[in-house]
Amino acid sequence: MFLILRAAIFIAGIGTLTLFGLRYFGYDINWNYWEEQKSGCQDKLNQCQKDFLKSGLDGAKQTCEWDCVDPKILIKKQ
Repeated sequence: MFLILRAAIFIAGIGTLTLFGLRYFGYDINWNYWEEQKSGCQDKLNQCQKDFLKSGLDGAKQTCEWDCVDPKILIKKQ
């Protein structure tokens, strides 16, 4: 039990230091990223689902874009 509590405190401390470090070097985290990108990713997944039903796994591999996370938008230089 003590090890779990100590690990949680350690992870929270590392997260806090990282956040302050990013701000110190002029970067900002886009906290609204998931709400902004959710509809676009959902549209991509719906299209992939349709492609999968039409042409099978090979067709979905060729046409689907699985990367919904863009690190350039998630963490930006101010």
